[in-house]
Amino acid sequence: MSQLTDIDFIISSKHQGLLRFENTPSEHRFSYQTDNSFSDYLDFAYQHIRQSNPRAAMPCPFPTATYKQLVEQGSRPKDPNIADLIAPFELRQPDNQKAVLLVHGLTDSPFTYHDLAQIYFQQGYTVRTLLLPGHGTAPDALKNISAQQWQQATDYAINRTLKDYKQVVLGGYSTGAALLINYLTTQPMVSENLKALMLFSPASEPHNKNGWAAKWIDLIPFVNWIDKDADIDFAKYESFPWNAAAAADDAMRMIALEHIEKRTFPAIPVFTALSDIDTTIDSKATLALLSTLHKISPRNTPSLDTLVLYGDKNVIPSQFPNSYTIHNPQCRAHHCKDIQGISHIAVVNSPSHPHYGINALYRNCGSYLDDETLYTLCKTTEKPTLGERTTDNVARFKPFQRLTFNPYFSELSNQITQFLNTVEQQ
Repeated sequence: MSQLTDIDFIISSKHQGLLRFENTPSEHRFSYQTDNSFSDYLDFAYQHIRQSNPRAAMPCPFPTATYKQLVEQGSRPKDPNIADLIAPFELRQPDNQKAVLLVHGLTDSPFTYHDLAQIYFQQGYTVRTLLLPGHGTAPDALKNISAQQWQQATDYAINRTLKDYKQVVLGGYSTGAALLINYLTTQPMVSENLKALMLFSPASEPHNKNGWAAKWIDLIPFVNWIDKDADIDFAKYESFPWNAAAAADDAMRMIALEHIEKRTFPAIPVFTALSDIDTTIDSKATLALLSTLHKISPRNTPSLDTLVLYGDKNVIPSQFPNSYTIHNPQCRAHHCKDIQGISHIAVVNSPSHPHYGINALYRNCGSYLDDETLYTLCKTTEKPTLGERTTDNVARFKPFQRLTFNPYFSELSNQITQFLNTVEQQ
């Protein structure tokens, strides 16, 4: 993967869009009907990536612990290519009756969950992941996608998993979290097999309050892109179409408080991990959403709801439910002392992640798309400052790299394990 460090290639790709466009997509579409098995879905998604992703067959030597287990189970070849790493997967437990379904966020892929999958698998869960339509190939695939298509795929995966397992936990990152919440608050009846909801940097409201305008801007001829980046991240799109912003805004509007307040939420516990200075999603809006879900759920047992908040605990409003368990990790190790806040995209990745961790080659330098000097410096300097790309951070620290790993991941693992153990005892 020399593309990750070849600055000449990176700059050329950024200007010319070398990796921005997918191959001609297949005419075949998956029918998201619950009768279709999950293995059929996985086969379809993998073949779709192989055909439409221009780099699908490129060798990609990032064998995570999850990938190695998939190899042992016969689901993947020993030497991975890009398609093998980013395709949705099922990490199977033998003869078990409990599963977790994980839904990724906007511009991401199931590779997002390779670290978290280990936590669930070690707790005895079969781990399933979903590839949202428009993902896994190239950024221009998002130019003709809708929130309704994402919701259809999500509903299928939920219903199929509830049909296959007696104990089901749902996990959603960013936009994936919004799709799960919309499902859970619009069903007239939710299966008793559903045991918990787990949210990571959940999408509630965009940090930028002009997201509503994206769909109108997208109608302007030849105005297709908000961001044009190099797209060297094989697992996540870096370029960003206007239509993607419009679809994400629609997904969040489906769970706006004025809608949620009129709905019901099943009596299941909710676990949430988020940053206080998330620059993608409005953290205060997320806390308000969590409060509302707590309020509209018919609780018959003591609340197990749990919040992991990275940053300033004072952002939690005084009216936040006092029955919540709240964790507020503090830096006590050398690898976090110089980090300037936990970013939206960092929460789900371990510091040891081969692609996004401390020693990884990949760098997120999207703060400097309009400044080639700083963009190049961010990609090449030995030790850029890491953190969330707030206005103050980007102005103060140059070059500044957006944080792609969670320095508190080992604590998060323990918090997830504790939550799941408590849920299973109920």
